[in-house]
Amino acid sequence: MSDRSLISRSISGFNGYITKTTPYLILLTGGIANWTRYNWTNANLLFWQGILTSWQPLYATYLDKKQRTTAIKDQLHGIIAQLVEYDKPNKLILKIKATVGATIADCTTFNVPLSYALVTGTTTGNNNQTAKKSPTEELVYPKVKPVGGGVIKCACYPLNGKGRAHKLEGFDLVEYSWGVFAAGTANLPTDANDARLTQGHSSHADFLLPTGTNNANKVLIIFFRWAKSKHPNLDGPWNGPFTTPVL
Repeated sequence: MSDRSLISRSISGFNGYITKTTPYLILLTGGIANWTRYNWTNANLLFWQGILTSWQPLYATYLDKKQRTTAIKDQLHGIIAQLVEYDKPNKLILKIKATVGATIADCTTFNVPLSYALVTGTTTGNNNQTAKKSPTEELVYPKVKPVGGGVIKCACYPLNGKGRAHKLEGFDLVEYSWGVFAAGTANLPTDANDARLTQGHSSHADFLLPTGTNNANKVLIIFFRWAKSKHPNLDGPWNGPFTTPVL
């Protein structure tokens, strides 16, 4: 699999990819910003962030079927092509693969095979008892879709989950941290524990999130993680932020 093939070419797939990877770049792992760990330059980071900035308003227009023109689709595919072409000489995905101490979160965020992660343990075979006492590394992979009236439909899946939305085996909750912001708001949350966000949970992997009827034309920011109601010390890591317009 080539490095460039790890970047989704479909509009919906790329939206999930760019909205997930961009904020992850500035998060800290071991006290170091992820983009620094990957040996990216500041110019590399700014380019990637610029792709998201160009993408979001066009994608919001694309979601409105009345405005989903061929020109809008072409512009979105053009942005995807820009990132793919930029990666060729700059080898950004290759640098992630080559990162010393790459984590499972690095791999799942950038669609890199898990074999590139530094393995520090196992959850199979004779180590099942140990696994039950350790927090999961598994992320929630959601689909978020506005359905109107300020309501967002959320469907959550484990890695490689297929069919109907379902929770990770052994976990009884999906926790989420969310907020609604005016379009163009600067410094949107990049951490699920941001004080501007509200946290909640659902016992179902497929649920509706009412954000309020006065939030039309604003943007939802949301994070997800797998959780155990009786053993919160085993909760998984937050995945996000994910964004969608509110209708």
